[in-house]
Amino acid sequence: MWRRERDHGARVKSGKDYIGLGVGAIIHDGAGRVLLLKRAESLDASRSTVGLWSNPGGEVEFGETVEAAALREAREELGVEIEIEQTIGCSDQILPKSRVHWHLVAFLARIARGEPRIMEPEKSDDLAWFDVSALPENCGIHHVIVPLRQLGWISEEEAGRRIERTPES
Repeated sequence: MWRRERDHGARVKSGKDYIGLGVGAIIHDGAGRVLLLKRAESLDASRSTVGLWSNPGGEVEFGETVEAAALREAREELGVEIEIEQTIGCSDQILPKSRVHWHLVAFLARIARGEPRIMEPEKSDDLAWFDVSALPENCGIHHVIVPLRQLGWISEEEAGRRIERTPES
């Protein structure tokens, strides 16, 4: 994978040293539930979702489409093949305290093949289906709440309440 380097060979980090491009998949079951992963507390503290419930997703690799990245991330994180139903929308995750800036593309998807399981235990330590009306309080804002609001699956008031109560994410 192609990576930028500074003058002295130091690695430059996506989302920290330049705007990163990320994707996420809101995977639903057609019965009002979404599949979420709880990000491990042992993740690098610079990650914005440590200890929060999130969707499968990650960085778009050089030469990869955003759709292909979403499919790859679901395979890598959950061991499943997903079918993208629609693009939900885009958002900018700009976190001043963490000095993070990601441009995120969210997709609505269903599982086409496979049974979801945690494939990267160093990154996620729990996996569960949640009714959209009973989401855990500690959901990542830009990874879960923003796309669900864009879909109209949660209200503006609920999204606002969660934004006020959740650490930068």
